[in-house]
Amino acid sequence: RPPRRIAGYVAAGGEIDVLPLLISLGAATGAGLCLPVVTAPDTPLGFRAWQPDAPLVAGAFGILMPDETAAPCVPDLLLMPLVAVDRAGRRLGQGGGFYDRTLAAAEAGGRMPVTIGVCFAVQLTDDVPAGPLDRPLDLILTERGLLVPVRCA
Repeated sequence: RPPRRIAGYVAAGGEIDVLPLLISLGAATGAGLCLPVVTAPDTPLGFRAWQPDAPLVAGAFGILMPDETAAPCVPDLLLMPLVAVDRAGRRLGQGGGFYDRTLAAAEAGGRMPVTIGVCFAVQLTDDVPAGPLDRPLDLILTERGLLVPVRCA
């Protein structure tokens, strides 16, 4: 079934700009769009609704996000930035643990989104160590196409 709410992110520090993709996915599916909000260190991300013409404000760590008037949003499809990923879908992020905590909270609440890691093909690696909060990605999107992670039995 098509997603009802899709979350992306505002690229920073060499991350792929997914906003054009986010806008296209929203238009194609009729889904609402969301962007992450960092509320405090060591907490899960929040998400707020976003429209392409809406202004963004700098939040914690200088991350651009919708302002406080934007409605809260719970995504069912999540585009995620990463530093590296292996073919099993294990993701290495920037090190803050925000996405790990977010997915753990979503899973505990029974609202696990479909996760798509977005990266350049050169960011694919043989092995990414997994921690206790790590959840493998459902899909990996690179400039070469969409990859389905290989799950070992």
